[in-house]
Amino acid sequence: MGATGPKANDKSDEPSQIDAMAGPQPWFAANVAILNAYVAGDMDASATVAKLAEPIEEAYSTADHGVALYNQEMAARNQRTHWSPEEALEKWGPEQDVPKPSLEITSLPSTESQLWGLWYAVLHAAKRIPWTNDAQQSKLLELVKTFKARPDPPQPSPMTAPLRRNWIWESGKLWSILSMLGPSVRESWNDACGYGTGWTDTEQHAWTNVNAFVARLTASDTADFDSYAVWALSGALENEIQHSSLHHDTSDLTQLGLLLTVASVWIQIAGKHLHERHFYEEGSGQSDSEVELSTRETFPWNQSTNKTSFCNARWRFWSQRFSQEAQNEELSKTVRELAAHSAEIIDGFRK
Repeated sequence: MGATGPKANDKSDEPSQIDAMAGPQPWFAANVAILNAYVAGDMDASATVAKLAEPIEEAYSTADHGVALYNQEMAARNQRTHWSPEEALEKWGPEQDVPKPSLEITSLPSTESQLWGLWYAVLHAAKRIPWTNDAQQSKLLELVKTFKARPDPPQPSPMTAPLRRNWIWESGKLWSILSMLGPSVRESWNDACGYGTGWTDTEQHAWTNVNAFVARLTASDTADFDSYAVWALSGALENEIQHSSLHHDTSDLTQLGLLLTVASVWIQIAGKHLHERHFYEEGSGQSDSEVELSTRETFPWNQSTNKTSFCNARWRFWSQRFSQEAQNEELSKTVRELAAHSAEIIDGFRK
């Protein structure tokens, strides 16, 4: 019998191994140290958020100490030449006399770079926490909720039309929308096993753990990552195993074990929430269609303009596929049990 999928690993140094995967000195290491202290109980959520947020807020409210204000105005001056005076004024506002920042000022970290560093550190911290450790994963979730509840800092003054076109300042909000969390999660998904990382137990555990955390963000309505659930479930249950696109290849069975594990994690943590949120959703009128379990890649719900469809037919197919893989003797007992439990969960909230 095969033993595929992430295995139980009792090595106490696995978090250190996950740290090593990020490199000897990752650029977000300072944030990681603060987050590790928080997770360990050495700092509370309010103090941790304040320590991480204040430098970002200073950069945000000063338009990166004037650097973003200057750069956006220089870009606007070029753009105004391509429009009539009336159109240029409407689109880019009047020309502003913005002083050029010094080299010392331009070397200061920008709002955007600090937000990347913040969320990458949070996601890295999530990789270090086993997905089954509800207490610590929930503690990290509470930190993100504390960020979201923090008042948005003042906008830069003056807030010029060109600066408003920059994606950091266009909404006028920072913490209340968890600015840059979405792009950070999307970029971190490049570290999936087979792409940014390989297939060791530690790499598989890290990938499972961070999926669990993003599922918790979704289930708690802290952020909307519904599409990531669809990617996980369709990857495990609807699609063919990939080889040609991988940077680090492995066997079908190893891939399937991890895919089913991650899909099961999403169902266990966020399945009920996703079903309730999309309860009335249909996929191109195919909500009650029957689909053969042997089908791969092409499905009625994929014809919908809503590519994250959670129609009834899809939920039923997912449940049946989980049940099918639960009987796959080539998979490890752990993976088969996860698959069986996932089928039970789906059947439970579909009643």
